[in-house]
Amino acid sequence: MIFLLAGVVLLSAWRFTVLTRQRGVAWVLRGVAISACSGLLAGVFIGVGARIGMGAITIANGDPQRFTASGTFTVVVTFSSFGIVLGVVYEGLFRRLLRHKGLAYGGLLTLCTWYPLAQAAAQQLTTRPALISLVTLSGLLVGLMWLPFGLALEALLRRWHDRKRVQVAAAAA
Repeated sequence: MIFLLAGVVLLSAWRFTVLTRQRGVAWVLRGVAISACSGLLAGVFIGVGARIGMGAITIANGDPQRFTASGTFTVVVTFSSFGIVLGVVYEGLFRRLLRHKGLAYGGLLTLCTWYPLAQAAAQQLTTRPALISLVTLSGLLVGLMWLPFGLALEALLRRWHDRKRVQVAAAAA
């Protein structure tokens, strides 16, 4: 999995290098900063989805829920930080390829992480549920993390790009 991520990051870096030659360093750095901030904000959905998944494991094990504010905050902040890199990768590589479809990006992330996250969660279970229910529930929970993230990320980036177009049009007029 890490090799896949390394290749995607390298392709994104190459794309930003090409954009730097076309549009300049300041333009690319601004785009990276905006996509990183957008990824962090949209990453809250990753953190909330992860926390819900952790709660689902506790319920499946029959243990009492022990949600604390500090634990929830730590999980949400930690998982939200993944959105920074994923936001930059989306802006640099996948946004054009997926034709500005955040839901497609969320679906791609869901497919890439479904098995590893489901396997890690299954190792925490004290009981062995039926395979169909395990696959279905894990897919729903992983989708709950990534699909809203992709939608929110695209909405934030679209707002930024629309704002830039309005500024360029106003300057030209």
